[in-house]
Amino acid sequence: MDSRIPIYQDYPDYDMGEDEFAEPEFYVDQFYPPQEEYEELEDGGGLAPFSLAEILEHCIEPTVTDGLKHMSKILMWSLIFRISTQLMDIPPWTKHATSIVTGTILASNFFSESVFYLLVLITLSYPVLVILSSSRGPILALLVISFNIGCEKFVADPVSWHMVRGAIMICSMKIISVGFDLDESDRKKDSNPESKDLKSEPAPGDKKNRDKSAVRFRTEKKNGMKTEPETEKKELGNEGLISLPGWFEFAGYCLCPGTVVLGPWLPFQEYQNIFIKPRWNLNWFIKILFTVFFSFMFLTISTCWNPWLIPDSGWKWWLAYRDAMSFRASHYFVSFISEASAITAGFGASKTGGSTQWQVQVTQPHNIEVPRSLVEVVVSWNIPMHAWLKKYVFKPTRKTLGNGAALFATYAASTLLHGLSAQLAAVLFSLGLYTWVEHSFRGKVARIMNASLETRRDTENKFKHREGTTWVILVNLMFGFLTMFHLAYLGVMFNQTEESVTGYSWFHTLNKWKNLDFISHYIVGGVLLVNWVL
Repeated sequence: MDSRIPIYQDYPDYDMGEDEFAEPEFYVDQFYPPQEEYEELEDGGGLAPFSLAEILEHCIEPTVTDGLKHMSKILMWSLIFRISTQLMDIPPWTKHATSIVTGTILASNFFSESVFYLLVLITLSYPVLVILSSSRGPILALLVISFNIGCEKFVADPVSWHMVRGAIMICSMKIISVGFDLDESDRKKDSNPESKDLKSEPAPGDKKNRDKSAVRFRTEKKNGMKTEPETEKKELGNEGLISLPGWFEFAGYCLCPGTVVLGPWLPFQEYQNIFIKPRWNLNWFIKILFTVFFSFMFLTISTCWNPWLIPDSGWKWWLAYRDAMSFRASHYFVSFISEASAITAGFGASKTGGSTQWQVQVTQPHNIEVPRSLVEVVVSWNIPMHAWLKKYVFKPTRKTLGNGAALFATYAASTLLHGLSAQLAAVLFSLGLYTWVEHSFRGKVARIMNASLETRRDTENKFKHREGTTWVILVNLMFGFLTMFHLAYLGVMFNQTEESVTGYSWFHTLNKWKNLDFISHYIVGGVLLVNWVL
């Protein structure tokens, strides 16, 4: 398998309100073995002519072997980072330097010389944080997007950029989030004079602050107060970014080996917290094993099982479902591997029932494969990026320009972060229309019928006819099947072809939908008219 495969990605559950339909994330990169390895299996009929034993020998075994060969690098360097920085007490700057070194080595293994784009982006961004005293977030966003577009259009060759753009996106999200968090911290200090003294306090990860925490812990223990390390870590994470991080901290966060290749995006505070009273237990190891197992299960579904079960000679809508399902399964593979790498690096610890549990939730396949609505799909597709879009794009835009502008800005931001991709722009803006129409239409129907038919499950029992009512179940099931239909239509273009290594054109995108008669768009147009009448 090519060691420069274009892969990337992307917690505890988030509270989700009605505005969630406006923050989707639709990852476009896929993980597939080299096409030439299986050309002999695809002679007009997918993998169907082969027996189960042959599929196991010629597809599943080489796929898993090659996948482990590459993914083990991510887990290995994440583990080296954690052992080096969280097993012993060393100066804070050396922890961040270790993150920089291990993350750069790991990224070089996947992107070779293209890691240069990551390093330049980080180097250009930090002076903006230092020089500016306000509006860091918007200016960093402009800088990052300009850098990405400039590299994509004028500097990098298409194959190299397509390979590294996922890591660039994750790094861009980290940089922009630090800028906005610092702006928010300054606004809070200006509105609350008593909190201005926080500006001079050290970051949670440095030695002076740890000494203060230790003194406070001993004092509270002496006074009979019980303080758990994980509780303290959670409180630190909720304080927000209260001071400008040093260069080593900033670069260590951006290049942390647990998130540099596949993601997911995690806040700067989460990176700081992994160095505070780190925990090692059996649950940590078991969680990594199970997460890796699920990731490779989805990889084999994407690469082997789907083509075998639905050959190329099938009905065009079956083929559309197959291609879309293979794309989704490859996304689950990347998502679970990114979760495993983040946990291996020390992220995701929480105290539950007296024991430390580990969770960095990236995706929820059950809400996507058996969906209630498209709204639920876009929320569950990539939870960290959904949270990022909601916090840094949708909510600030809605405060000043309203829901409509916030919806457009959210999809535009997601598109620009992914790069200038025709197929992605078409899918994202279609999803924006689809989810808005669905949310509005089902909300009106729910109020007219006084039944729990909205895009999200009714947890407040505000309707007369609740979730367990037979006819309500049937209607929601019908909407679920319609969502599966839309997913097959929207995801059909994300199949593996020679063009996928450089990105798809508008012609490819529209031609795929033309082959399906644009029927999904026509259905949404019809629902939009009915919604207008209602």
